[in-house]
Amino acid sequence: MKRTIPVLAASALAVGLLAGCGTSSSADDAGGGKSAAGKKIVMLLNDQFDPYYLTLVAGAEAEAKKQGFEFSWQAPSTLDVASQTQLLQSVAARKPDGIIMSALDAKAMIAPMKQVMAQGIPIITVDADVADPSARLATVTSDGEAAGRLAAETMDKLLGGKGKVAFEGYTPGTSSTDARLRGWQEGLKQTGLEYVAERYDATDLTTIAGTVSAVLKRYPDLAGIFTNWTNPTLGAAQAVQAAGKSDQVKIVGFDASPDEVSLLKRGLVSALIIQKPGDMGVRAVSDLAAYLKDGTKPQSVSLDAVVATKENMNDPAVSAYFYKAGKQ
Repeated sequence: MKRTIPVLAASALAVGLLAGCGTSSSADDAGGGKSAAGKKIVMLLNDQFDPYYLTLVAGAEAEAKKQGFEFSWQAPSTLDVASQTQLLQSVAARKPDGIIMSALDAKAMIAPMKQVMAQGIPIITVDADVADPSARLATVTSDGEAAGRLAAETMDKLLGGKGKVAFEGYTPGTSSTDARLRGWQEGLKQTGLEYVAERYDATDLTTIAGTVSAVLKRYPDLAGIFTNWTNPTLGAAQAVQAAGKSDQVKIVGFDASPDEVSLLKRGLVSALIIQKPGDMGVRAVSDLAAYLKDGTKPQSVSLDAVVATKENMNDPAVSAYFYKAGKQ
């Protein structure tokens, strides 16, 4: 029976994204050390619509309220280093007590972040870190390499240890997605799978689908594709379905946006490697709050991932990590 993919939510996946503030919250001091009254934490993320970031914000906002800090979040107008740098400098000029941010480029954001840290504004990175630890106070991320290895292990099980596989992912340079690719490459060495194609695109779904379509034509016997974040997962599913190969090509995707979960439920995606952005937001705010209250220097942490399949997706231990929908 022919299966179709629903129209993807343009607002959640737009390449040109709107700038501005997200929600904010504040509460009385939660106690311990210096008072949190009037202290402000700002979170800088890569867009305002991705369910992954909305879930991260929800965790951070709840923890900020618990800790007694004012909280707000913003995203740049476009997904590039210049825009993120400009936004970081603009936020720093308003002298928040601390910043939590996802670094768009592991190298290019080092200098701008060091400049802000030199002003006495501590930064904790979430989601994506920089290559120089001195550019921030600590980092709270997913263990990307472990997640990539988990993707390879999951694909190996889905294909019974044999078959040709490919990769479609984000343009190199962002630490989080780069780590997933490294883990995938290392994990494949422990399998009998044949790695035939590795492709990269930015965020545009049409471009991603076109790339995957070309790979499917070049390798008509392709058995699996690993995609290392939301948009490649959606674009690959679209291309595979259009080629009439949804039953032949297994897709192991990354993240758990509502669109991805829907594709998993319908069998158009075979598995999702899911991060824990809500937990990430809680930890980042908790660590920054402790530092601002009593100078406790946080330790960097990497969170593990969860594998969702059609068979286990209704298990509360798995579905609890599905990302939130809609702009908050």
